Amino acid sequence: MQEGPKGSLGGGPVWYTAGWPDLTVYRTDGTRRLWFAELKQPGNRPSDTQLACHGRLRAAGFRVTVAFTLADLLAAEAQERP
Repeated sequence: MQEGPKGSLGGGPVWYTAGWPDLTVYRTDGTRRLWFAELKQPGNRPSDTQLACHGRLRAAGFRVTVAFTLADLLAAEAQERP
């Protein structure tokens, strides 16, 4: 699992695609599975920019899930297991 950058060590800007999901999740068993997770506090929702980015990723064949709790994220991960 890889978390998106939050800032640079030097205090300068980090260029990242607007709306990109918070987590990039990949399998380490050689199956080349890759999916994305957007993390939201309960009651919040993804922004229009995030939804547009998620739509582009899905159109390219990737899975994108929005998780509001750890249970949501673990359930999504369980669905990715062979």
